[in-house]
Amino acid sequence: MGFRAKNVILGCVALAALIVDSDTYALTFTGAGPGNNPGQTLQASATFVVSNLDLVVTLSNDATFDPNDAPDILTGVFFAIEGDPALTPVSAMVGPGSLMIDHRPLSGFTGDVGSEWAYRNSLTGAPLGANEGVSSTDLKWFGKKNLFPGRNIPGAGSLNGVAFGLTTLFDSPGNDRSNIKNQSLIENSAVFTFSGLSEGFALADISGITFQYGTSLKQPELTGVTVIPEPTPIMLVAAGLGLLALTRRKKAR
Repeated sequence: MGFRAKNVILGCVALAALIVDSDTYALTFTGAGPGNNPGQTLQASATFVVSNLDLVVTLSNDATFDPNDAPDILTGVFFAIEGDPALTPVSAMVGPGSLMIDHRPLSGFTGDVGSEWAYRNSLTGAPLGANEGVSSTDLKWFGKKNLFPGRNIPGAGSLNGVAFGLTTLFDSPGNDRSNIKNQSLIENSAVFTFSGLSEGFALADISGITFQYGTSLKQPELTGVTVIPEPTPIMLVAAGLGLLALTRRKKAR
């Protein structure tokens, strides 16, 4: 079917329960560059929040045009952490206020996209010498054993093409080409939570940010630059998602 319905993902965090203290801090990286078609400017951001010993990463496609092919879709982020720690992936969720664009209903979908995104450390040959990566497509490093925890989404194929990658807030189906037509896409952010940070971890340990688009390392990449941190709403919500994940882990135990 050519029609794709937009399903609003209900908020999964009660902001009233959000507590931000001196143990919560954040840093944002942004990237921008030309797209693969005239008049397109790619824009992306990644906000890293540290709350206690959890790392929460909010990845966003901030461009202001209507994507029409795979190189317009943000599918991953690479970064380096000093010492190359093996983080423990806890959850991958559709970002607060984001939409799920789909050509078919996702039965029982709650915003959990852990079965569609993967994490690896100890990467070799990644852009800017990055040793950590998060991706919704396989590239040459990510397989099913690297997926975040999460229940399988019926009818979805893990790490398959640009499915469950990040599109823009301006996406409409009318101009879609075959490699994104009828694909499930997130409009416009996803939040990834990790545990396992060391006691001495600092945001200064993070460097070498690269935003990856499409399904190949030959497709667009943007280098991330640091933005002076501010206590923005997205940082607060990201910290709330980290708190929610921590609460879930405690209940599971």
